[in-house]
Order: sequence, then structure tokens, then C-alpha cells
Amino acid sequence: MRVIPLVPALLLPVGLTLTGCSVPPDEIRAVSAAAAAFAARDRASDTSAACRHLAPETREELAADPGPTCAAGVAEADLPDAGEVRGTEVYGREARVELDQDTYFLTSFADGWKVSAAGCTPRLRKPYRCLVKGD
Repeated sequence: MRVIPLVPALLLPVGLTLTGCSVPPDEIRAVSAAAAAFAARDRASDTSAACRHLAPETREELAADPGPTCAAGVAEADLPDAGEVRGTEVYGREARVELDQDTYFLTSFADGWKVSAAGCTPRLRKPYRCLVKGD
């Protein structure tokens, strides 16, 4: 009687699943570029241009609170100088980008990736706390 090793047979579906979930490098570059573009506009204090890189709900939230416009909200948020992109993780239509001094969350839209939250700091066993975020 021939014995078939069980462990490799069980790992085969796992290996196929992990391979199927990989994100194309072009997608990772697009997310990183969107995050870097927002960081550059914020660093240059070009708050109107920074708002164009924000997700619609985030722009609306900033216009309402603190208001009176998205640009004023970005300025008042006093985001840290984010620095350069250190790492990007994509999960379907959502992504997290780690920068030198900040963490951004992005969402994919028909016209590209937009920052949905910025100025985010991790908290132990709790969601990130973000200075700028949509509802």
C-alpha cells in the first residue's frame, strides 16, 4: 500500500489561493503614486490641489468640518510632513500606504486611487486614529 504525504496535498490549495490573491506591480505603483502626489501637495501647502487627491466623502467631510472648504479643512488638519513612501498594501479596492511620518488609506475609484484618510496613527487593538477622513 502506497502512502501519499498529506501535508503537501493540503498545502497545494493554499499555495494556489495565495498566488491568486497577488496584486499586480502596476497597481501597487499606482497606489504609491497617488499617495506621493497627495503628500507632495500637502507639503507644498497647495491645499486645493491636495483636495483633488482626496476621496469624495473625505472632501465633503473636510468642507463640513471644520469647513468652510476642503482646502481650509486640509490646512487646519495640520498633517505631518509625510515623507517618502515606505510600503504599500492593496486589499481589493482599498489600500494602506506607510510613509516615513504618516499612514494613508486609499480607495480605488473610476478615475484612480484617492486618499480616504491621512494623518493616521496606529493604536493598540483599536482602529487607526486619522486627522483627515471621510464619513
